[in-house]
Amino acid sequence: MTDAKRRKPGPQVGRLAETNKEERPREKILRKGPEHLDDDELLVVILGTGTAAKPVFEMAHDLLADGGFPSLFIRGASDLRARVRGIGPAKAARVGAVLEIAARVTRDSLSRKNLLSDPSSVGRYLTEKLLGETQEVMGGLLLDSKNRLVKDAPLFRGTLTHAAVSPAPLFRLAILAGAAGVILYHNHPSGDPEPSPEDIATTKRFVAAGREIGIEVKDHVVVGRGRWVSFHERRLLT
Repeated sequence: MTDAKRRKPGPQVGRLAETNKEERPREKILRKGPEHLDDDELLVVILGTGTAAKPVFEMAHDLLADGGFPSLFIRGASDLRARVRGIGPAKAARVGAVLEIAARVTRDSLSRKNLLSDPSSVGRYLTEKLLGETQEVMGGLLLDSKNRLVKDAPLFRGTLTHAAVSPAPLFRLAILAGAAGVILYHNHPSGDPEPSPEDIATTKRFVAAGREIGIEVKDHVVVGRGRWVSFHERRLLT
């Protein structure tokens, strides 16, 4: 489904009570199913009501105006009250709970797959996770002996340099989690996921450190704008 189909050009005119009952989001979701609602309408169902100053349709539209649901995931519920007038603790808590449920469902699906044999799932997960990030973010997906996700361990946010990122924190987390392997990841905010010479040098340092303690670096996924590059697929780990 395209963005044009998911999003409306602007906030719906009028208040919820003024909308034809069959076209209200809650009634529509029960009558037709959630797939027939656009993003604004889905968020209206979660928010429930607006305020005297801001109708709920306008509130939902304002929350999604800057990048839609992916951006909302990145900002998190704690940012909502500061961004949109009328978002109180109850609404922020409801939105936060829904975002966390969605994140847990995604992580749970990865915990059931051999991630080395399904690199597209890793790429999609990381692309959604890192969408909208304006800084470089590095972390590791900690894996069990069957290459299934045990834990997503973010490590570093800022300007990544060969000297700035130490393997020690990641492998400390891997040991505590009982992980057998690691998939490194980081993003390129420029949008181009092609690995730089520094990316390759940093990866080799992590591979060597993991070999010393018996935790294998299985892959390094570099994420750009809607694209990713897998070191494993390109045979860049050797």
